[in-house]
Amino acid sequence: MTQPVSAFAPSSAEGLNALTPSADPAKLQSVTELLQDAVSDGVFPGAVLIVASFGKPLYVRAVGVKSSLLEKGHPSAMTHETVFDVASLTSAVVTTTLVMQFAERRLVRLEDRVCRYIQPFGVLGKSPITVEQLLNHRSGLPHWIPFFEELVRENAGSRVGILATRGARDFVFNALNRLEIKSAPGGAQVFSDLGFMLLGRLVETLSGLTLDRAAYKGIFQPLGMKSSSFIDLSLIKRRGIHPVTDMIAPTEQCPWREHLLWGEVHDDNAWAMGGIAGHSGLFTNAQDLTIFAADLLRSYHGQRGKLVSPDCVRHFWENGIKEPSESWHLGWDSPGDENSMLSSGLSKQAVGVSGFTGCSMWLEPQRGISIVLMSNRVHPSSSNKKIRNFRPLIHKEILASLD
Repeated sequence: MTQPVSAFAPSSAEGLNALTPSADPAKLQSVTELLQDAVSDGVFPGAVLIVASFGKPLYVRAVGVKSSLLEKGHPSAMTHETVFDVASLTSAVVTTTLVMQFAERRLVRLEDRVCRYIQPFGVLGKSPITVEQLLNHRSGLPHWIPFFEELVRENAGSRVGILATRGARDFVFNALNRLEIKSAPGGAQVFSDLGFMLLGRLVETLSGLTLDRAAYKGIFQPLGMKSSSFIDLSLIKRRGIHPVTDMIAPTEQCPWREHLLWGEVHDDNAWAMGGIAGHSGLFTNAQDLTIFAADLLRSYHGQRGKLVSPDCVRHFWENGIKEPSESWHLGWDSPGDENSMLSSGLSKQAVGVSGFTGCSMWLEPQRGISIVLMSNRVHPSSSNKKIRNFRPLIHKEILASLD
């Protein structure tokens, strides 16, 4: 996919160790103070931060609480093991990674048209759209459509009980097939949740598994990510099987679902689809994401990881951007105005994703550094936007503390 990895950085364990930075304790203390101040200032009720070099922790801290609204008897303090709804991190950690694996196995080519695998999709001008264009947000599809609103109306009318069922998922994918594009495929980057919904469907078509099972088999199990999963809302509905919420940070006190979202996906479209979607739905913790990041960083430096090859990682992290104003590679974001990370101190080579609920994962590939910041900034209300200014500030302080 790219030039041979041997032409680049070290492939030995000694070489990776040589890249491990040292940390200035005084400056790390200022990172802690920033986190504590953010809790006091209401940026979020609590957070977990892990900074690591190829998975070796350089800084680990949990601050604040999961919620001040939890019922008596539930543990409220944030811990290193706290599980979060990571929103759009799902697209990179799960959907993009699985597409990377299928591309390596030649089950799909990035230049293939999507309608080759999802035939009903190729109508109303969408026939030329490729897998690559979905990954780098050049499909011409709209940014977002509130499919959940129509499903809620259907559920209140002639199709009672459709929410969080296979029928709801089919409803959304049929609606995607009937969409008209907003612009010609291959043009400017416009972020689209819909593209990753379709990529989730593509993963299921190629694997013969549901997206959550494909993620477990291809990512979580090989890496030992024991705190990572989708929460299948249909199991709650059909069997009364509820998630263990004591380890989960709640998100919003939802004004229209009329309850606290706790172990229930925050994204409305993912919720209507049953909690499992290519753009949102993953629940995980900072420790698991650090394990995931370390595997990809090792691959980037020439050591074949458990997920994908060095060439594959480099191809996905180094391609997709055509103009200086763009930020999206193939399923991975880079520092830019849109994600507020342009002033974060991250390099132009950095890749990552910042999620709506308050979680983010940013990697410095050449230095082997991962920065995983987990919070539930949407608790109790998603109207809280303070994290937009906090994210670049904390990343800049972290990077300044590392030699």
